[in-house]
Amino acid sequence: MAAPEKGLVLSGARARLMIDGIPIGWATNVSVSESISYEEVRVLDNIQVQEHVPTSYAVGLSASRIRIVGKTLKSQGFFPKLGQNADEHLENILAFSLGKGLTIQIEDSQTGANIATYEQAKVTDHNFTVTAVGIVGQDMNFVAIRAKDESEVI
Repeated sequence: MAAPEKGLVLSGARARLMIDGIPIGWATNVSVSESISYEEVRVLDNIQVQEHVPTSYAVGLSASRIRIVGKTLKSQGFFPKLGQNADEHLENILAFSLGKGLTIQIEDSQTGANIATYEQAKVTDHNFTVTAVGIVGQDMNFVAIRAKDESEVI
Protein backbone atom coordinates (compact mmCIF):
# COMPACT_ATOMS: atom_id res chain seq x y z
CA MET A 1 0.00 0.00 0.00
CA ALA A 2 1.39 3.37 -1.01
CA ALA A 3 1.90 6.01 1.64
CA PRO A 4 -0.66 8.82 1.57
CA GLU A 5 0.50 12.04 -0.04
CA LYS A 6 1.33 14.86 2.31
CA GLY A 7 1.14 18.61 1.87
CA LEU A 8 -2.14 18.56 -0.06
CA VAL A 9 -4.44 19.69 2.74
CA LEU A 10 -5.85 23.13 1.96
CA SER A 11 -6.00 25.29 5.07
CA GLY A 12 -6.99 28.86 5.68
CA ALA A 13 -3.33 29.71 6.22
CA ARG A 14 -2.55 28.86 2.60
CA ALA A 15 -5.81 29.97 0.92
CA ARG A 16 -5.89 33.32 -0.87
CA LEU A 17 -9.11 35.14 -1.86
CA MET A 18 -8.88 37.07 -5.14
CA ILE A 19 -11.46 39.33 -6.80
CA ASP A 20 -10.74 40.17 -10.43
CA GLY A 21 -7.16 39.07 -9.90
CA ILE A 22 -6.67 41.37 -6.89
CA PRO A 23 -5.71 39.60 -3.66
CA ILE A 24 -8.19 40.65 -0.99
CA GLY A 25 -5.74 41.43 1.74
CA TRP A 26 -6.64 40.51 5.24
CA ALA A 27 -9.48 38.20 4.19
CA THR A 28 -10.61 36.21 7.22
CA ASN A 29 -13.03 33.69 5.74
CA VAL A 30 -15.04 32.72 2.70
CA SER A 31 -18.06 30.48 2.46
CA VAL A 32 -19.55 29.29 -0.83
CA SER A 33 -22.63 27.40 -1.91
CA GLU A 34 -23.64 25.83 -5.19
CA SER A 35 -27.16 24.49 -5.40
CA ILE A 36 -29.52 22.87 -7.86
CA SER A 37 -33.27 22.98 -7.23
CA TYR A 38 -35.34 20.02 -8.31
CA GLU A 39 -39.11 19.83 -8.73
CA GLU A 40 -40.96 16.61 -8.14
CA VAL A 41 -42.94 15.17 -11.03
CA ARG A 42 -46.04 13.59 -9.52
CA VAL A 43 -48.47 11.81 -11.79
CA LEU A 44 -51.84 10.14 -11.39
CA ASP A 45 -51.88 6.46 -10.61
CA ASN A 46 -48.43 6.53 -8.98
CA ILE A 47 -47.90 7.06 -5.25
CA GLN A 48 -44.19 7.78 -5.59
CA VAL A 49 -42.46 10.64 -7.33
CA GLN A 50 -41.97 9.80 -10.99
CA GLU A 51 -38.77 11.82 -11.35
CA HIS A 52 -36.96 14.93 -10.16
CA VAL A 53 -36.44 17.65 -12.77
CA PRO A 54 -33.78 20.35 -12.31
CA THR A 55 -35.41 23.79 -12.37
CA SER A 56 -32.72 26.20 -11.21
CA TYR A 57 -29.02 26.54 -10.41
CA ALA A 58 -27.63 29.11 -7.99
CA VAL A 59 -24.23 30.11 -6.63
CA GLY A 60 -23.73 32.20 -3.51
CA LEU A 61 -20.66 33.37 -1.63
CA SER A 62 -19.98 35.25 1.55
CA ALA A 63 -16.63 36.55 2.65
CA SER A 64 -15.19 38.61 5.45
CA ARG A 65 -12.11 40.77 5.62
CA ILE A 66 -10.47 43.22 7.97
CA ARG A 67 -11.67 46.75 7.16
CA ILE A 68 -8.72 48.71 5.77
CA VAL A 69 -9.11 52.50 5.60
CA GLY A 70 -9.32 53.64 1.97
CA LYS A 71 -9.85 50.11 0.57
CA THR A 72 -13.63 50.02 0.29
CA LEU A 73 -15.66 47.94 -2.13
CA LYS A 74 -16.67 51.18 -3.86
CA SER A 75 -13.10 52.50 -4.14
CA GLN A 76 -11.99 49.16 -5.60
CA GLY A 77 -14.83 49.20 -8.16
CA PHE A 78 -16.66 46.17 -6.75
CA PHE A 79 -19.85 48.04 -5.74
CA PRO A 80 -21.68 50.95 -7.44
CA LYS A 81 -21.00 54.45 -6.13
CA LEU A 82 -23.77 56.60 -4.71
CA GLY A 83 -23.99 59.45 -7.26
CA GLN A 84 -24.96 63.07 -6.77
CA ASN A 85 -28.71 62.43 -6.44
CA ALA A 86 -31.26 59.59 -6.29
CA ASP A 87 -31.58 59.36 -10.08
CA GLU A 88 -27.83 59.14 -10.60
CA HIS A 89 -27.57 56.55 -7.83
CA LEU A 90 -30.20 54.37 -9.52
CA GLU A 91 -28.46 54.81 -12.88
CA ASN A 92 -25.13 53.78 -11.29
CA ILE A 93 -26.72 50.62 -9.86
CA LEU A 94 -28.39 49.70 -13.16
CA ALA A 95 -25.24 50.38 -15.21
CA PHE A 96 -23.13 48.42 -12.73
CA SER A 97 -25.51 45.46 -12.85
CA LEU A 98 -25.21 45.33 -16.66
CA GLY A 99 -21.44 44.87 -16.38
CA LYS A 100 -19.70 41.54 -16.85
CA GLY A 101 -19.52 40.92 -13.11
CA LEU A 102 -16.54 39.91 -11.03
CA THR A 103 -14.38 36.81 -11.10
CA ILE A 104 -13.73 35.48 -7.61
CA GLN A 105 -11.02 32.90 -7.07
CA ILE A 106 -9.68 30.90 -4.17
CA GLU A 107 -6.03 30.12 -4.73
CA ASP A 108 -3.60 27.83 -2.95
CA SER A 109 -0.78 30.24 -2.10
CA GLN A 110 1.73 27.37 -1.72
CA THR A 111 1.24 25.85 -5.15
CA GLY A 112 -0.38 28.71 -7.06
CA ALA A 113 -3.18 26.31 -7.96
CA ASN A 114 -6.62 27.77 -8.56
CA ILE A 115 -8.88 25.83 -6.16
CA ALA A 116 -12.18 27.43 -7.21
CA THR A 117 -13.49 30.11 -9.57
CA TYR A 118 -16.81 31.92 -9.38
CA GLU A 119 -17.81 33.67 -12.59
CA GLN A 120 -19.95 36.76 -13.19
CA ALA A 121 -20.23 37.45 -9.47
CA LYS A 122 -21.89 40.56 -8.06
CA VAL A 123 -21.87 41.98 -4.55
CA THR A 124 -25.40 41.87 -3.16
CA ASP A 125 -24.64 43.52 0.17
CA HIS A 126 -21.84 44.43 2.53
CA ASN A 127 -21.64 45.67 6.09
CA PHE A 128 -19.29 46.41 8.94
CA THR A 129 -19.67 47.13 12.63
CA VAL A 130 -17.45 49.38 14.72
CA THR A 131 -17.14 48.49 18.40
CA ALA A 132 -15.33 50.28 21.22
CA VAL A 133 -12.83 47.45 21.53
CA GLY A 134 -11.93 45.28 18.59
CA ILE A 135 -10.87 45.18 14.98
CA VAL A 136 -13.41 46.26 12.40
CA GLY A 137 -14.28 43.57 9.88
CA GLN A 138 -16.34 43.81 6.73
CA ASP A 139 -18.78 41.14 5.61
CA MET A 140 -19.65 40.77 1.92
CA ASN A 141 -22.24 38.64 0.14
CA PHE A 142 -22.19 37.74 -3.54
CA VAL A 143 -24.21 35.91 -6.16
CA ALA A 144 -22.52 34.32 -9.15
CA ILE A 145 -23.56 32.68 -12.40
CA ARG A 146 -21.20 29.72 -12.30
CA ALA A 147 -18.89 27.86 -9.91
CA LYS A 148 -15.89 25.78 -10.97
CA ASP A 149 -13.67 23.72 -8.70
CA GLU A 150 -10.09 22.67 -9.45
CA SER A 151 -11.29 19.72 -11.54
CA GLU A 152 -12.96 22.18 -13.94
CA VAL A 153 -10.57 25.16 -13.83
CA ILE A 154 -8.10 25.48 -16.68
